[in-house]
Amino acid sequence: MENFEKIKKILTSNFEIELFEAALASLNDKSNRLRFNNFAYSIRELSRHFLYSLSPELNIKNCRWYKTETNDDKPTRAQRVRYAIQGGISDELLEDWSFDILGLADTIKSVVSSINSLNKYTHINPEVFDLKDEEVKEKSILVLETFSKFVETIKEYREELKKFLDGHIENHMINSVISNFFKNVDCLAPHHSLEYCEVSDYHISEINDKKIVVNVTGDLHVVLQYGSSSDRREGDGLDLNENFPFETKIRYEISEDFPSDNHEVDDYDVDTSKWYE
Repeated sequence: MENFEKIKKILTSNFEIELFEAALASLNDKSNRLRFNNFAYSIRELSRHFLYSLSPELNIKNCRWYKTETNDDKPTRAQRVRYAIQGGISDELLEDWSFDILGLADTIKSVVSSINSLNKYTHINPEVFDLKDEEVKEKSILVLETFSKFVETIKEYREELKKFLDGHIENHMINSVISNFFKNVDCLAPHHSLEYCEVSDYHISEINDKKIVVNVTGDLHVVLQYGSSSDRREGDGLDLNENFPFETKIRYEISEDFPSDNHEVDDYDVDTSKWYE
């Protein structure tokens, strides 16, 4: 039961959860002599849907590294796994950035092998037909372990790549944040000046076919200026030092010189709510 709940938590849609629950229902139907075969087939299909959700065909074909390897110009399973882990970043770029591409290649092969291994349980042969209860239990555990390994390997290696890239962006990212305009502060005072920006956390949240997306949070330190320059010189104006938390996303183009000036910064969400308390 614990393994079942663990798998449900890593699924990405209601359809996947419903398919998984239906697969378990088939497994528990002891009146059906094909219960294990139906279960194994359903889990294999679940692995296909899960992989497709991580690697849409259009996104894969937009990647610079994509090339046709099938007669119908559909991405191969290995290409889908590759996109799920590294998005549009080519092996050549990763190698230039000193990432372990040999380890990456081995991981992709391992994931594809895990998916392929599910096929052997879906063919109805005498050795997997009308299995005894103990055999069903043993083989169904193997199927679920294979599926879990497939999902967790993709997730873990993708996070490893994100952490690796995190180490390449800090200084440039902070400069990008400081150089941008904070619209939400405008409503608090006729004039304001940015003293400095303090980044408290950042992490790569997404690697897609074209961009590397970085989530940034921190505090914006500003001086709110009331009154004209002459008013403040005569003591009638007011300068207030304040700080406000903010969050935003920086979207870097995937390129040889990442992180580069070729990026976009989302509108800042500056939390000024404390000002009105």
